[in-house]
Amino acid sequence: MTPTTKPIRRALALVAALCLGWSAPGLADPDPTADANPASVAEPRLDERAIDAARELIEARAEPLPPPTQTDRAPEPIAPPPLRELKVMLEWYLGLQHAPWILARERGHFDRQALSVELMSPADPEVPTKLLSAQRIDLALGRQPQLHLESAAGQPLVRVATLIDSPAGGLLMREDIDGLNALSQGQLAYGVADSPLIARTMLAQQGIVLEASRLVDRHFSLGQALLGEEVVAVVAPLAITLSAQLAEEGLATRHFPAEEHGLPAYDGLILMAHQERLAGLREDIQRLVTALERATLWALNHPEAAWSLLVASEPSLDSAANRRAWPWLLARLATRPAALDPARYERFERFLVEEGQLQATRPVAQLAVDPND
Repeated sequence: MTPTTKPIRRALALVAALCLGWSAPGLADPDPTADANPASVAEPRLDERAIDAARELIEARAEPLPPPTQTDRAPEPIAPPPLRELKVMLEWYLGLQHAPWILARERGHFDRQALSVELMSPADPEVPTKLLSAQRIDLALGRQPQLHLESAAGQPLVRVATLIDSPAGGLLMREDIDGLNALSQGQLAYGVADSPLIARTMLAQQGIVLEASRLVDRHFSLGQALLGEEVVAVVAPLAITLSAQLAEEGLATRHFPAEEHGLPAYDGLILMAHQERLAGLREDIQRLVTALERATLWALNHPEAAWSLLVASEPSLDSAANRRAWPWLLARLATRPAALDPARYERFERFLVEEGQLQATRPVAQLAVDPND
């Protein structure tokens, strides 16, 4: 018997007791002494024993019902936390160097960190830091030399993560040119603001003074400038991918790394924030860097699967040139994006002072931070 049926049975017993205890003429045994006159009707009466039984049932204390052990109604779903939106501008058009961002998006790392990340490609390579300084975007990608130079010029920039922790640029020229000492004449193409410094430093090692008139800003069209023989060399911020692309076009090139020709080692690709917004964005940046780190480690552990996911989600990256450059690029990705090497930034500051680009060195804390500190 279930607990809910006990009160019902008790109520039925009460009704039955009252009915059985009620007697009326024609229902009870006939009284031989009663008047035979049908007009003489006896008053109905209740059996005293039935009344007592009914009273006992009424006064009996009902057993309490046990609490329900389950509910037929499904629980209300728990709403996921709202996603924090971040607008991030790339330093170049979408390329292999952005693999951690693509993989983090496709593998759900951003979602798990409650982030909605919008990746934007710039119309011009000089646009990202300008928009960041104007607080029209949240974060921007760039290079360590760029950070030093533009912050010295008054841009409120600060490094918050490193995505490629070694120099990735340098001079790229046609294979039939003997070497850097052959660049005493002719024009050099560049696409980003810190490239002239790199080119001047590298040629100074060969005793060549590079006049500003020999530098041509070609923005995104560095490969076309070299293919069309408009210039003798290009200052490539990401030389290996450009070299692979030119090889696919039929032009063999030679790459001279910047760090082997006069420049101190530097971070080849960094993430920058606005100094005045850093405190408010710190938690979001921590979550973002965690997502990028997990995507990078997965790519290192599963390079073929990472390549397949990369080109499936971004078909424009699926080329023979990028396939050849993928192992090189993968080896350059920073496995600890948040980690900061203060000595590296101090050395580059001293280098800029020696080159006459700065009056004095600045504290590293003005230039770069570890978002987890």
